[in-house]
Amino acid sequence: MHRLAVPLCRLHVPPDAITAAGVVAAAAAVVTARPLSAALVLLTAICDGLDGAVAIQRPHRSGHGALIDHTADRITDVLFALALWHAGANAWVAVADVVVVLGYEAARSRARRRRATGALVTAGERPIRVALTVLGISLAPTLGATAVVLLCAAALVQLRAATT
Repeated sequence: MHRLAVPLCRLHVPPDAITAAGVVAAAAAVVTARPLSAALVLLTAICDGLDGAVAIQRPHRSGHGALIDHTADRITDVLFALALWHAGANAWVAVADVVVVLGYEAARSRARRRRATGALVTAGERPIRVALTVLGISLAPTLGATAVVLLCAAALVQLRAATT
């Protein structure tokens, strides 16, 4: 990501613009055909990594960038579930995807704030969820959404065990 960020830094592309492009790509994934939808979810993930890489390489950093990135991540999590639903996933499974993913991310944020050792790594990390979403959109939407739900439920158990 850092190598891809170099030309963007030279062009003075703000990290927030890359974040916004990722949200737009995720929104487009909700209304496009399955192959393009899967590609747009991947593009969203690339933008999610690039915005941070560009921010690190810039000489001046803003205090609001992390908040914008975190908010965009949660918005795109919802859009990913909607993309799975649009691709054919059962509506209740897509709703469960949203609820469990947002619940997992909230629990993870709380756990990070309580621990001095930094972020906790679990089975529910965003790159794994993105991969399952892409595979789900491409091959079996209900199965992909169900896999995200089960993965994040297991990650919630993992978080609970790590913080008690």
